[in-house]
Amino acid sequence: MTGTDFEQIGRRGFYRPSARVSFEQAVEMVAAAMRKARALGLTDLLVNTKGLVGFGHPSIFARHHLAVEWARSAGASLRVAVIARPDIIDPQKIGALMAQNRGVAGDVFTNEAEGLAWLDSHLANTAMTVTAPNSSLKPRL
Repeated sequence: MTGTDFEQIGRRGFYRPSARVSFEQAVEMVAAAMRKARALGLTDLLVNTKGLVGFGHPSIFARHHLAVEWARSAGASLRVAVIARPDIIDPQKIGALMAQNRGVAGDVFTNEAEGLAWLDSHLANTAMTVTAPNSSLKPRL
């Protein structure tokens, strides 16, 4: 990972690698960026993998490996938006689903605007406050 591939703005990281790699190398590069983001105490990471070329549509087994490795690297505290080429994304987003089932707060998108909107939606949700108690939780007298 070069210094120009990884950028930090506030508590959000951006990783935009560009290289000809195997799928396994791409998975490890993204995992390394996730570990770096966690080490820096970041809350969000946007990873744009569109610059990674040299591999085709990954198998279900490759997607499982991706999910396991990224779950180890991202943990439960880092929210991750992955941007990928449409031909790499499974129509049911099975890789993202497998990672989510392992505790990853993440999803995959085809462009940065969608990924950033997803990350930003978390900020909006955490800024909301409850202004009135829920009357359905009060005991009946």
